[in-house]
Amino acid sequence: MKPLPLFFHWLALASLADWLITRTFTRSAIFMPKSPPVIAVYQALTFIGQWAFTVTGLLAFIAILWIAAQSWRTQRAVGLPLLLLSLTAFGLGSIFIAPGSGWVAGYQLLLMAAVGMMGWQVGHSAADLKKKIAWLVAGLASFVGGIYQALPALYTALRWPGPPPFTGTLFNLGELLAVLSPIALYWAVGPAAGWRHKSLALIPALAFVVAHLANPAMTAIIAIWSTGLTLYLPWPLYAVSLWLGSMVVIAGVRQGNAVAWAALLLAAGGYVPQLSTQALVSLSALWLLGYALTSQPNPSVRSPADLSPASAVLSQASAGAGKS
Repeated sequence: MKPLPLFFHWLALASLADWLITRTFTRSAIFMPKSPPVIAVYQALTFIGQWAFTVTGLLAFIAILWIAAQSWRTQRAVGLPLLLLSLTAFGLGSIFIAPGSGWVAGYQLLLMAAVGMMGWQVGHSAADLKKKIAWLVAGLASFVGGIYQALPALYTALRWPGPPPFTGTLFNLGELLAVLSPIALYWAVGPAAGWRHKSLALIPALAFVVAHLANPAMTAIIAIWSTGLTLYLPWPLYAVSLWLGSMVVIAGVRQGNAVAWAALLLAAGGYVPQLSTQALVSLSALWLLGYALTSQPNPSVRSPADLSPASAVLSQASAGAGKS
């Protein structure tokens, strides 16, 4: 199978840097006392985060345009390519036109239509029911989040009396689906892992548990800023989701499977993304996840020889951790 273009790999790394630096570390530093050395580090991180955000936006547009062209070449279907081209046009138009409520509602409706079209394709392409369910959980999280964002904009655009009903229920349902997505993906992919592999994947989950038990209010605030999640569910569920999701990423990188990059992109896009760049990252993640789950053998983002030095180090580290 021909490997995917390398820009998916760079998009995952750039969006991961944007997520961890711009939306997590620098925002968390707001609560820190800032001596001159801390200010210098904070300014450097802010600059790096802005650069990562710019690169992410550029690569996300390239990825969406490539997916549109690829869908046309392989399936000769106009639905998904037309939706993706419309989304890129909306994104470029928002640079010159201040988006109003009608603009926002239209953009969210296009996003939901694109997610629905991708889900239809996965449903007809995947032979394994587990993989269909895994994609469906992740796709529904994005779809429900889109409804949550579209309803207030739609009510405002149509001048309906508000607030719209069930928005709180929709948000909570979408968050539940977002938290279940890594669990469903691990259930569907089922990567084999030794104890070293499992221990390495446990680090993010343990970091969350320690932070939550030490200061649950602060952890919830940072979680909202970073991922869009409110942590209303029992905290062990978030810890298990982090652990199993990390195992999927580490195993995927070690095996050269594109599902690892799709999982990273899903995490970096966040839940109910507020910016068009994050929305395009999430959409790219869903397409890549569908491609990874429906392709046999497991697809990769280029061959290991084509990976960057940073990715090569990550791949070697995860390979060593996977040996038991």
